[in-house]
Amino acid sequence: MEREKISRKEREYLAHRGEILSAAEKVFAAKGFFPTTMSDIAREAEFGTGTLYKYFKSKEELYFTLIDDKVQEINRLVKTELSQKTSAVDRIKKVLALQFEFFEKNRDFLRIYISERNRFEWTVKEDLGKGIHNKMIIYIHLLAEVMKHGVKEGEFKSMNPLDLAHALVGVVNSFVFEWLISPEYYPLISKLDTVLEIFLGGVQQMERRR
Repeated sequence: MEREKISRKEREYLAHRGEILSAAEKVFAAKGFFPTTMSDIAREAEFGTGTLYKYFKSKEELYFTLIDDKVQEINRLVKTELSQKTSAVDRIKKVLALQFEFFEKNRDFLRIYISERNRFEWTVKEDLGKGIHNKMIIYIHLLAEVMKHGVKEGEFKSMNPLDLAHALVGVVNSFVFEWLISPEYYPLISKLDTVLEIFLGGVQQMERRR
């Protein structure tokens, strides 16, 4: 009976936490981090401001939790796809499609993050950066394993798998950053074939390589 009661409390806690994070995402995306107050978020979530502080000590903690949750969410999606027993090329195509769809879904929030991250104090940026960097390292090494499989199976040239992983991430990040700061909206998924062609096919015509 006690275990059931605790479980019910945990479910309620997680549900309220999720509602607060969802409300915070909307407000941050609409107003930006610095103009947003905890009262704004509480109003959107339909909670008292004091209730928010039971879940998060500060606006900063709420914001960074939201970022961390998003990084973990995309990492879970990517890890599941990269672990499939399909060809390396097929896994890469599906992972990029997943990422582009995820970025599209979270575009407003990501734009706020990109535009305002440099305004945080250095210690805050360093802590936040380390957390995201560590998760990125895990992703790159998972991607490198796929590249290694692709090299072994003859799908890719005999090149360093880790270098290939970094190259792909670099191409993707360039397209995503340009899409985020562009004054004109266009679907990010529309750039998927271009990214794949650059990475998988290269940009130099075969006859020019001789």
